[in-house]
Amino acid sequence: MKFITPTAEELSYLRADPLLWEQELDVRPEVAEDIEKATGIRAGRVYWRSRHDHLYCLELADLGRGRPSLAIVYGFWDRYEPRPPEHEIDADLLDFALWVGEVSRSIDPADVERVAQYARAQTGRVQVTWPEGSVLRTPDERFSNLPGFPYEPRYVEVEGLRMAYVEQGSGDPILMLHGEPTWGYLYRHMIPPLSQAGRVIVPDLIGFGRSDKPVADNAYSYKAYVRWVRKFIEELDLQGITLVGQDWGGLIGLRVLSQIPERFRRLVAMNTGIPDGRAFSEAFMNWRRFSQRQSELDVPAMLKQAVRRPLSDAEAAAYGAPFPSREYQTAALLFPRLVPIRPDHPGAYDNRVAIEILRTLDLPVLLPWADGDPVTREGEQALRRIFRNCAPPLPIAGAGHFIQEDAGEEVAAHLLRWMDSVG
Repeated sequence: MKFITPTAEELSYLRADPLLWEQELDVRPEVAEDIEKATGIRAGRVYWRSRHDHLYCLELADLGRGRPSLAIVYGFWDRYEPRPPEHEIDADLLDFALWVGEVSRSIDPADVERVAQYARAQTGRVQVTWPEGSVLRTPDERFSNLPGFPYEPRYVEVEGLRMAYVEQGSGDPILMLHGEPTWGYLYRHMIPPLSQAGRVIVPDLIGFGRSDKPVADNAYSYKAYVRWVRKFIEELDLQGITLVGQDWGGLIGLRVLSQIPERFRRLVAMNTGIPDGRAFSEAFMNWRRFSQRQSELDVPAMLKQAVRRPLSDAEAAAYGAPFPSREYQTAALLFPRLVPIRPDHPGAYDNRVAIEILRTLDLPVLLPWADGDPVTREGEQALRRIFRNCAPPLPIAGAGHFIQEDAGEEVAAHLLRWMDSVG
């Protein structure tokens, strides 16, 4: 376990939730002494981030017996959001218990595992995977005969969820991330030309496309999406990535870039951003208010209305394919609510930290920007102020928010020329 020091600002946006406590830790003095040695403190707090990127702390108290006597483990959740999925918390607490076994001379980690297995069998607690029935998977037949999208899906497991992607070409990876309420189908006009220059990889975000779709609202958070995409990249061991992101594909991708910049070579951001809780367009706020009043989205109709070029009925239907019913739309309905619109909104602090890291990067950046998108009109200049190595402005005339639909071939041609020029 790697201990960290969170900032006072980060802690101010979180709420502490006591999860485990031991009032007589020193009844096993050797365990108390080993924990003191491992943490470096007899009284006070040590913090760490779990494999789910959740913040935890162990608080120790000294009652004058020469060793820690009391212990409490806290989880820290976003102040205005529900607790994360319980199986994530259980898995993180089990990891903590195993750590105690590893640092202690008198506790065998194998015994900890056996106790967890017994508790699971007897009480149903200490679950570390998604509960039965909590994840939906769109039937494969919904994706039959998709116009202009002949690619066979591939799959990677990320935290017990099946994440789908398509791949075409070879060479350095070109990772293209979609937004909401779309899926990888959005990039079908860009895949063929770009696959001549690299290994094009187009995943479906969790909750979209062919990827698995948790049912519960609290399964989805900005933090979870960043973690899932980062683990997808690590699972495929992608290096030298050209990242292409639009809409939420940029919000997620830019945070991932800040966390593992060594894996990236270039950035292409289109009608997106990394919001820190300030300065939102009225067009976005109108969309947010509208979307949060809906119990179900008519995705084909939405795309037909939003896309500037004629979209056939079959193409529009392809956007609705992942959603046989409203139960499959949890992510699509939630996404607008997850955009940080206030400085204390979940994700805003993490984005401010990410922005400071992004300012230090020197990778080449291209910003093709649809000139007909009122939602992200100010986003191009905001990104240009962050990155030090941006190409000249590249407005795409006549394109709307879904730039891949309105001008996919044009954008791909610009991207190829730019890639060739920056190396």
